[in-house]
Amino acid sequence: YITQWAAMHPQKIDALFYAHSVDEVKALSPLLEKFRSTVGKKAYIAVPGGRFCPCEDAATALKWPKLVCKERRFKIFDLDVGAVSGSTSNSEVPLVQAVYASMKGLIQIHNPSVVITVADIDLNVKKALRMALESNANGTALVLLPRPSISKVLWMADLRSTALPNWNKMRISINIITQNRAKSLTRLLNSLKNAYYLSDEIPISFNMDSKVDEPTIRLVSTFNWTHGPKTLRRRIIQGGLIRAVSESWYPSSDDDFGLLLEDDIEVSPYYYLWIKYALLAYHYDPQVSFPELTSISLYTPKIVEVVKERPKWNPTVFFKNSPNTPYLHQLPCSWGAVFFPKLWREFYVYMNMRFTEDAKANPVQIPKSRTNGWQASWKKFLIDMMYLRGYVSLYPNFPKQASFSTNHMEPGAHISAKDNVVRHDKTDFEVPLLKEDFRNFLPGGKLPPASRIPSLNLFNQPVSLKGLKAAGAKLGQDVLRCNNVSEIVAVDHQTGLPSHCARF
Repeated sequence: YITQWAAMHPQKIDALFYAHSVDEVKALSPLLEKFRSTVGKKAYIAVPGGRFCPCEDAATALKWPKLVCKERRFKIFDLDVGAVSGSTSNSEVPLVQAVYASMKGLIQIHNPSVVITVADIDLNVKKALRMALESNANGTALVLLPRPSISKVLWMADLRSTALPNWNKMRISINIITQNRAKSLTRLLNSLKNAYYLSDEIPISFNMDSKVDEPTIRLVSTFNWTHGPKTLRRRIIQGGLIRAVSESWYPSSDDDFGLLLEDDIEVSPYYYLWIKYALLAYHYDPQVSFPELTSISLYTPKIVEVVKERPKWNPTVFFKNSPNTPYLHQLPCSWGAVFFPKLWREFYVYMNMRFTEDAKANPVQIPKSRTNGWQASWKKFLIDMMYLRGYVSLYPNFPKQASFSTNHMEPGAHISAKDNVVRHDKTDFEVPLLKEDFRNFLPGGKLPPASRIPSLNLFNQPVSLKGLKAAGAKLGQDVLRCNNVSEIVAVDHQTGLPSHCARF
């Protein structure tokens, strides 16, 4: 009956919530209400009824009239499985089967983009929900939310229903570069542990050079990471910062994203939510085409670092008509950023073709850029490539330059290095960490459409995405010779190898 009815009346909703107890109804209610109050969004909730969660109690918890349990307007579904598994029964099989059968039918009729429940739901119920989704060919995603994160992901309701099914597609790994700053590393690890997560598996790797000290080895060996596998990598021969950073991660698929963190970085509790939201809005929405976006920064710069004078910079003041809009910048961030797999493969090939010990021997010289003289910097090569091919990174922009990461500027391979002629003032680099829900600061409470995000060139001047490509083409110093008015280098995204010149 259900299948016939579903075939005759195809429905489409954004979210179907499932709560197995009144407590779970209360936990999920902020997100359910956000979906229901968002224009153009449709969300319902299902409860098992009976002794697990009577419909009337669920309605009361949601501050809805109890009448909704009798209505046919589907705000709340009572699955009536509470009667199935009696309290004397030792077997959970009837419960699993009842939840599975009911939810399978609801999913078939309503085609939700996501089924949302709490991460700590009863294991048998979780199994039933997984089975119900596996039997559905429409690509509905199961979203398991840890209770502390539920009120922090209200932005879910602002994502397009086309992006929501991709909720579980991405795999974000944390890759830490460390050597002999155990105290700094402890601070970074504490900040990572104290962040909000979304039940995703997040692998963590520690990348240590050969001169790693004993306290660091002890720290990484005993560190307990509950969100995914932990990997330790230690060099036999000292590689230096270029190798340490660029070899700390390589993508295993097109859904594999690398967060690179040096050990003197510290992150905000909201850093992971920012990454997830931005990826779903700009990379995993099939209605958005944004090939220029190649990384997501956690940090907001306070100076223009590529010009000799290094003037102060405040994006909130710069974009005063839309003060807290995120923005696109040609400058990649080395103080907390997530890099996209296609870019990173491309970067490996580019750096392999262009690496020179002597910076002056490098064929790429960006006019008026201080980066031309940078010697021991992986970032210099990424800047060159992004400049030549018109790529950008997404940057946050919040009051007082509060960010999702900060750099504590501790002595290391660059800072206080003997051959570094530039004096670094800590106040030019340290920014406050965002300690409250960033959604409140975004224009209109959500990320703007991709087409509305302002873009800046390497020197912090407003230039369109097409204008950035034109500047790269004009310089004409890429690995292939292209028409320097209308073409830039295009690559094979699987291998990262340059393939041909493409018009823009």
